[in-house]
This record gives sequence, structure tokens and C-alpha cells, in this order.
Amino acid sequence: MSRLYAALLVGLQRSVVLATVAWAFVPIRLGAVTVPVAGGDNLQARIDDAKGGDVLELATGTYAGFKITGRHFTDQAPLVIRAAAGAKPVILGHDFQGYLARLADVGYLVLDGLTFENSNQPIYAESIDHCLFLHLEIRHTGQEAIHIRGASHDIDIRHCRIHDTGHYRDQWCEGIYLGMGNPPYESVSNVWIEDNDISATAHAEGINLKARCYHVTVRGNHIHDLAPGTATQHNEGGIALEAADRAYRPGEDPDIWIEDNEVDHIRFGRWANGLKGSTMGGRMVGNRIHDCEQFGIYLNAYDDGPGTFPTWIWRNTIERCAAGAISPTTLPVKLADPGPNPNRAQNWYHPALP
Repeated sequence: MSRLYAALLVGLQRSVVLATVAWAFVPIRLGAVTVPVAGGDNLQARIDDAKGGDVLELATGTYAGFKITGRHFTDQAPLVIRAAAGAKPVILGHDFQGYLARLADVGYLVLDGLTFENSNQPIYAESIDHCLFLHLEIRHTGQEAIHIRGASHDIDIRHCRIHDTGHYRDQWCEGIYLGMGNPPYESVSNVWIEDNDISATAHAEGINLKARCYHVTVRGNHIHDLAPGTATQHNEGGIALEAADRAYRPGEDPDIWIEDNEVDHIRFGRWANGLKGSTMGGRMVGNRIHDCEQFGIYLNAYDDGPGTFPTWIWRNTIERCAAGAISPTTLPVKLADPGPNPNRAQNWYHPALP
């Protein structure tokens, strides 16, 4: 063996050893484990056994409801519960009782392509974070369809169809409900609500934001065919921003954006306005509001005080609203462009990837 050949061989061996050592210390991201679930299977048991990165794919069929408590996943390895390709799985309740997805203290969860039917409060979530509710159909409920409360943050609700709520309590049956209506108020923040179709929510709003909601965007939704309010309930519009309680963090803008929605055919329960603003303020930009039996935009100064923020109203189209476009108000209103929305939807879930 020549000296040159021997030197080359030793060099090659050293390279292999170094490469092997380097490989041993590189963190390896294993592919997601796809778990097929058949109709009638014990979905709760599958969820309890799941680990971060697992994808539970549900076949066509019916399933009992489930609860997830104290489970924290990551953006690289979330828990995904979704419909299998072409499947129509239904999470089915009984006689408007209980929950179908009861979530508490959960992080990085995806529900995608599921139908929730025939329960009291189908999705009831408390202190969750980084959760995505996508392509869901929620129907035939006793009360509200999706309720997010507690110290919840980073929630997306996108591309869902919500309808036919309020068969048990027709006052408290909103399509999407953030926060709580009574003290102690809760802080729900960084919520993105986009491209949902919400209708027939009995005598409640399509979307209702309670006090202490921060950094919320309601964009590109269709809210229609509602009759909000009863003799004892103040549900003033298709999308309603409630009064800011006076314990807001001093001077902190709630940063609420209501933009590019279509709100139409809001008729009398007790109220029949398209959008309802309040001391919470908010940016109402580029909405199309039509065929409401009261105002296109109604501004309610209830609880006016030190925690009042201005409402920005800009570039909305308001047609055929019986009481007019915008109600008279003592609230601060800015008929001006509020500038760009700084908030964004979450982008860590890519359903096309294995």
C-alpha cells in the first residue's frame, strides 16, 4: 500500500467517525404517527393514549364526546384529531346534554373536519392555548356552539359552519362566545375568527366578545339570519362587542378588529342590528352589512367610564337597514382609517404534510 493511499484511507476513516459522532448529536424529528379510528371506537381511549405528534384520523361514523385536561403538546408535535380523507365523522351527543369536546388547560391541539351535533355546549374550553378549530360543522345545540373562556390565548376558529343553536336555552346560544358575561371577568386574547358561516342562533348573537377580550380579529365571516334578544336579554347584533368593565389594564387598547365580514338579515328578537360596538372600542373596517331591521352599526354607551376606547368605523357598506347606517352615540368614534391590522392567524399546522 502506498503512503498516499494509506493517508487517504485514514482520512476517509476519520471522516466517517466524525460524521457518525455528529449524527449522534443531531436531534431527530420523527414523523407523525397516524392512528386510524373507526366509527364506534372508543375515541376517549384513543385520545388518552395519544402522544404529541399523533394524528387521530376518524372514519365516517358516530363517536361519543371527549374531554382533554392538562395536556400540553408543541408546535412541532401537536395532537391532531381530524377527519380521514373524504370521511364525515360525527361527534354525537344526546338530548342537548353536556359537552362534546370539554377542554381545559390544553396546548397545541387541532380539531379539523369534524361535525358536532346534539349536545348542550359542544365545544367548551377553559384556559387553553395554541388551539385550532378548523372546518368544523356544529349544529343542533342546546346553548352556545363554541365557548372560549378562562386565561385562553392563541385560538383560531376558521372555516367552520355553525347553525341551529339554542334548543335548550335560546338566550345563551351564541355561535362563538369569548369570555364571560359576569364578574370576575376573564382574559381571552389572541383569537383569530375567519371565514365561518354562522346562522340560526335562536335569540343570541352570531359572535359575542365579552369584557377583557384582547387582540381579537373577526375577519371574512358570514353572519346571517339571526333574531337576537329576548324580553330579558340584551343581545344587540349579529356581531357584538360588550362593555369594557372598568378593571381593564389601564390604557391598554383591547385591539379588536371586525373586518371584511358580511352581516345580513338580522331580524327582531328584541334587537336587530348588524354590528354592535361599545366601550370596548374596536376597528370596524370593510364590512358589508345589509337587510337589518335596526341599525347597520349600533353603538351602546352602557358602562361608559374611564375604560372607554374609541370605535374606528371605516369603509363599511351598509344597505337596507331600517333604522339607518350608524346609531347616534356619546361614545368616541373615529370615522377614519385605523391602519393595518397587526394580528395574524397561526401558521404552525400544515395539514397537507404527513
